[in-house]
Amino acid sequence: MNFKPGMPLRIIPSSGMNGFEVVPAESNEQSANIVYSRTYKRAGRSNNPLELIMEFGSQSLIDSCFPKPTERFHVEMFKNKVRFSPLANRTFNIINRFKNADPFSAMVALTGGVDIYAMERLGWKANIVLEHRPQEARDIASGRNLTEVNALNTWVNANPRVILNEDIHKLSTERLAIILATQPPVAICSYSIGCDDHSLAKSKKAKQVSLDDLSTMLDMIYPVLKQIEMIEPLIVLLENVKGFGSSDAGKIMSTTLRRFGYHVSEMVLSGKDYAAYQARERYYMVASVFPGYKAPPAVNTPAGSLWEIVEKHLADCVDVTDTKLIKSREGYHRKMPAYITRDSLFSPTVLKSQDRIRDGVFIEDGGRVYKPSIPLLKDLMSIPQSFNVEWMAKEQATETLGQSVDFVLHQAVIKSVNEHLNIHIGSHSLVSYGIK
Repeated sequence: MNFKPGMPLRIIPSSGMNGFEVVPAESNEQSANIVYSRTYKRAGRSNNPLELIMEFGSQSLIDSCFPKPTERFHVEMFKNKVRFSPLANRTFNIINRFKNADPFSAMVALTGGVDIYAMERLGWKANIVLEHRPQEARDIASGRNLTEVNALNTWVNANPRVILNEDIHKLSTERLAIILATQPPVAICSYSIGCDDHSLAKSKKAKQVSLDDLSTMLDMIYPVLKQIEMIEPLIVLLENVKGFGSSDAGKIMSTTLRRFGYHVSEMVLSGKDYAAYQARERYYMVASVFPGYKAPPAVNTPAGSLWEIVEKHLADCVDVTDTKLIKSREGYHRKMPAYITRDSLFSPTVLKSQDRIRDGVFIEDGGRVYKPSIPLLKDLMSIPQSFNVEWMAKEQATETLGQSVDFVLHQAVIKSVNEHLNIHIGSHSLVSYGIK
């Protein structure tokens, strides 16, 4: 590398505390730094008789060239030059980006729009949305393409700066990086990863078929983690079915986020503990660069009378008593969810496939069975009636609601995230992390 014993050295600080470079000094230049050499008395050393050393022990040099949160440093060696570059702690770098930026900007992915509707009513702005409805076998068989439906629903119910109607497996991270560079820094990445392959509602046979034809969602954590590693948000919020947390995918997700430097909190929450009308259990993960996140406390206020909610919509619900779908529930080997009746305290969980399966949510009254109307499904999931799905076909409207979050439960989680951020985003906390 052309560094010789006794050679005087010049140290050149890089701009912005980005380390320093070492080059040979000019022939007439005085320097306190030189290339040292040493030999060893023991004859068996392969590097005898000579070893060359550069030594930099000046604290003032380190303080002026390396930021305080430097965790490691990188050395690059060239002909006539050695470069020392600091590698700062990832957490510091993430927090530092929000010193003068809006800490309530969001990227929301894999959404039907309800979670955005809940977030924006609590102060968040979904600047970037990634949404794509996968082509299902029945879509292909009927020759229809509905890949843009959920993206359009986001436009109807929110006002994102950018919407990406693209399959998350096919979205180029390089392209996403270009888009992100034109937008405010993302404080929270919210993902509702596809839950079909973690749900008991999907049979083992169907799960195997989806592995074979690549329609599975088990590997969706891979592009999600790639995006998080690139975006480096303050918080990652993930919502899924209860089984996701104990799955291998869930374990890989939480472990990798901890390796990234996030403090990971996992919880299974039930809607009935948060004044919801359905006893829907959902897995939530909150991964924060700040420690000390606390799950939302359960509330003691009941949701109110379930039958009062049902009764006001009953006239608009379709009577399905004599359909094959309802008759097939009788004697089926798998236990069916109970009908909603006048005595019910909570609704069963509404599913995406509500209108197509025998174990959907149905109402029984006076010996007749009814299928919930769209407005009733909204109320059962605590979704405001102002959330607009009337523009789309009834089948897609039902699916959009059925696959969405419970509005009340999701807002309880978002409120707890807001409280967590409010504790840490203040100027005192930023200084404690080395940001001035």
